[in-house]
Amino acid sequence: MDEEQILVIFQPGEKAVKVEKGALLVDAAEKADVLLPVPCGKIGKCGKCKIRVVNEKLPFTDEEIYWLSPVERKKGIHLACQVKVNSSLVVEPVAEEKATEANILTYDLATELDIDKHLRKRFIQFEKPDLENQIDDYENLRRSIAGDSRQIKLPLLLFQNLPEFLRKNDFQATVVLDNERIIALESGDTTHRLFGVAIDLGTTTIVGSLVNMQNGEVLAVAARTNPQTRKGADVISRVKYATSEPGGLSILQKSVIDSVDEIIDELCEKSGVNWREIYEMSLAGNTIMNHLFLGISPKFIAEAPYIPAFRKSVRFRANELGITIQPRGAVVILPNISGYVGGDIVGFILASKIHQADKLTLGIDIGTNGEIVLGNKERLLACSAAAGPAFEGGKISCGMRAEEGAIDKFAIGENELFYHVIGEGEPKGICGTALVDIVAEFLRAGLINETGRFAFGENENIPDWLKSHFYKEENKSGFIIAENHLPERPPIEITQQDIRELQLGKGAIAAGIEILCKELGVS
Repeated sequence: MDEEQILVIFQPGEKAVKVEKGALLVDAAEKADVLLPVPCGKIGKCGKCKIRVVNEKLPFTDEEIYWLSPVERKKGIHLACQVKVNSSLVVEPVAEEKATEANILTYDLATELDIDKHLRKRFIQFEKPDLENQIDDYENLRRSIAGDSRQIKLPLLLFQNLPEFLRKNDFQATVVLDNERIIALESGDTTHRLFGVAIDLGTTTIVGSLVNMQNGEVLAVAARTNPQTRKGADVISRVKYATSEPGGLSILQKSVIDSVDEIIDELCEKSGVNWREIYEMSLAGNTIMNHLFLGISPKFIAEAPYIPAFRKSVRFRANELGITIQPRGAVVILPNISGYVGGDIVGFILASKIHQADKLTLGIDIGTNGEIVLGNKERLLACSAAAGPAFEGGKISCGMRAEEGAIDKFAIGENELFYHVIGEGEPKGICGTALVDIVAEFLRAGLINETGRFAFGENENIPDWLKSHFYKEENKSGFIIAENHLPERPPIEITQQDIRELQLGKGAIAAGIEILCKELGVS
């Protein structure tokens, strides 16, 4: 007998889906392609998946009572991961994310890229066989490329099509080589078209750059929010999902490969390059991201002694992974240093060339999984720090990613608050850069003390106009940054807990730096 199906309508847009009775509202949102922020992986530990139930009053769980203010609960706001669909619902997301509209930093640290020429093209006029010259097609190809002393590697599919291809093109063609392996045969002279893609696979964001592989010029950049964030904001949440949910690993792998393909498609559109002209993709991610991208279980990275499946750089064919570049092109994964220090920091080392530098240099990849390296050409030490998602707006009461509607800059003036909103519209929340600004300004203005605690009860010099932004209710205290332009929505605020979350992230990174300094014996 079929399970009872219940209708859920998402406003605005009237997106309607049917789900089984008892399903979580957050799963209904995913089915309707409504992207809600769920940094904690749907376990009620972040308070981010806020959604207003329009047509019915529902009871609140303990998690909702903890995360939602009395004002929010009065307005019918719930956490989508806590609501079970037992009757038809009309709901409205408080903060819906858009994967393609994030304001992600996309500049390149390396303005000049060194090209090692392992990828190359050669336009060749082959010998034409006749009754006097009985050279076979394979030998003709091999001799034209490698001479008499070396062998070439020719994929079977190209081998099968070689006789017809040579004759169709009057024994003239461009050969695409990856070292001694032929990856494509192309009609005409295409030696001026040789491209590659570099992908930065972050826990929260994915950024791609299209590169001219003949001169190192970066032709286009595109970015997306990592779709795996729907299953958890941090790597541990994703390890849990990959290893405990049926089909979890495949779901995570497919979502990120689809997103990389979308980025490649955008890069091609921006630059006028055909995807078949992209002959290699390199990818840098932390160790767990690298495993999930390849569909390798990260289970044993999360358990002592925290051993990854691989540490050296690995290469696979694009068609093995379903990446939309030249099918026989290589997908290269940068090496992992350890279970929690991966290709992110390796990419930084290569781009900044600190491994060749005389001076002592510190590099920090500030993210959910913070990776840190310290040293010079004599010695490099690296470590990771569980910084958490606060820098990307995760676990912050009004936090959001750097997309349209996010406050990204903040300052306290003489008689008013100043802030900037991405997209210049009404504010919807606060992203990581503004969070850092806010806490720094609070400290400067004496609104918090050096421990991070609100100082409204102990600092008599705080002006009344600033005190009017402060509130305290039940076990929660906060500071109103901006009123929400929609009356049914709560104001945009910073709470005492938000400040603590930033301190945890900052403290984790600071501890990592201190440990590296101690190990190297430097101050």
